[in-house]
Amino acid sequence: MVRLIVCSVMLLPGIALAQDIERGRQLAARWCAGCHVVDRSSREARADGVPTFPAIAGKPDSTPEHLRAAMNPIHGRMPDLSLSKRDQDDLAAYILSLR
Repeated sequence: MVRLIVCSVMLLPGIALAQDIERGRQLAARWCAGCHVVDRSSREARADGVPTFPAIAGKPDSTPEHLRAAMNPIHGRMPDLSLSKRDQDDLAAYILSLR
């Protein structure tokens, strides 16, 4: 019984991460898709130079911290979406899952 509990607790971070990525995907579809290509299935990038999420994920300096900073309303071209830290974390997890 103790082994089952220990194994279950060890799996929780992976389960939580999967939920965060899915929530991030949903947030991206709702809030980001108007300006960014937010998934891998799109074949073309936008002509206005706004980077795609797969392109952002592929940059070597794309870390959760860097992505959260880019979501800051002070960031040049980004609208102020008033994203919570959880929203930013979930979006960052989703973007990085596109690597």
